[in-house]
Amino acid sequence: MSSDEIIIAMPNTHSSDGAETPSLNARCSAFLLDYILTLFPLSVTLVLAFFVKRKLMEPEVGGFFQYVGYALTIAVVYFNWVYSYVRFGQSFGKRFIGLRVIRADRQPLDYQTVGIRLLVYLLSLLFAGLGFLGMLWDDKQRGLHDRLAKTLVVKE
Repeated sequence: MSSDEIIIAMPNTHSSDGAETPSLNARCSAFLLDYILTLFPLSVTLVLAFFVKRKLMEPEVGGFFQYVGYALTIAVVYFNWVYSYVRFGQSFGKRFIGLRVIRADRQPLDYQTVGIRLLVYLLSLLFAGLGFLGMLWDDKQRGLHDRLAKTLVVKE
């Protein structure tokens, strides 16, 4: 190593139990991917509904496409944020970024745990993200949804 090289020490991202804690950037990136995936079918079907209603003058058909978009969005939310967590421990965004949600006691996630986590997650979003502020000072970077559901987000 030459004398003009600079070495920057990164903070230890391992929690006290040995699991590697992901950065907030990684968690935000995973959320952004999940958000895009959730809104994509809704946006496509709403644009289609608008086109059918306004250009083709078929309001009933346009309304049908609108309800299809709502149903697809609900299906994507269930599959990505409930079923995928129970089955794989990660949503699409977390899988793409390389993160996994685990229970603090290392047991597999169940529907009750995922339901609590999702409900508090949505409430945190509704209240201007206040539930996420805990990530800034928690040693395992857990938000309110993680603490109440007793879960951790770790790197794979």
